[in-house]
Amino acid sequence: MKINKIANREDKMPNGEEMALYVQTLKRYIIDNPNVDEELIELINKVPSPRKIRQDFSFQEIKILYETVEYLWKKITGGAIIPDKEIIKSPETLKGNYWLINNGILLHGINHYDIIKRNTQLICSLLDISGMALQENLCSQPNKLIHFIIKHGGIRLFITNDRRLYSQMSPKIYGKFGRDKIRKLDFKYKVAKIIDLKAKYDGWTSGITIKL
Repeated sequence: MKINKIANREDKMPNGEEMALYVQTLKRYIIDNPNVDEELIELINKVPSPRKIRQDFSFQEIKILYETVEYLWKKITGGAIIPDKEIIKSPETLKGNYWLINNGILLHGINHYDIIKRNTQLICSLLDISGMALQENLCSQPNKLIHFIIKHGGIRLFITNDRRLYSQMSPKIYGKFGRDKIRKLDFKYKVAKIIDLKAKYDGWTSGITIKL
């Protein structure tokens, strides 16, 4: 019964690389946060290593692992995993403010500052930045904090009710995966704003606009 439940969600299953990234993030999180509930630490430590998942896991094994990782992810972040395939196949379900991180992890919230504030340790793990540096920026103006996250690889997204998508990212991330990711999303209007990291950041007015 358990396997059947997982199999029915095959269309939104992460691939091996994506699953390894989720597991790597969880394992890094408990290293950075030793005060996490002991039961969660024990469960995360029992999950196979990212390297083993990448090299040895079949699709069937990933399906079986998915439910455990999804449970742990929700416990740590408070939100469900939104795999890359689901982002592309069901854009109509996406509305509001998001951070897109590491080529496939979406964090959603009331606004972009709030998302960072509620997920500080997770974002530090995903973007490989120091907690102290992030805390210093949390005490500053929201635009400075948002610029800091964009500088370190986050993509800022806003999706309107009438399915228009606006994004901001650094030139490096645009060339690495941001352009291709945004192009794949099925929205009627898509804009990427490429931020000059050396210039003053003034929110959504900043950046060179590119229609995709």
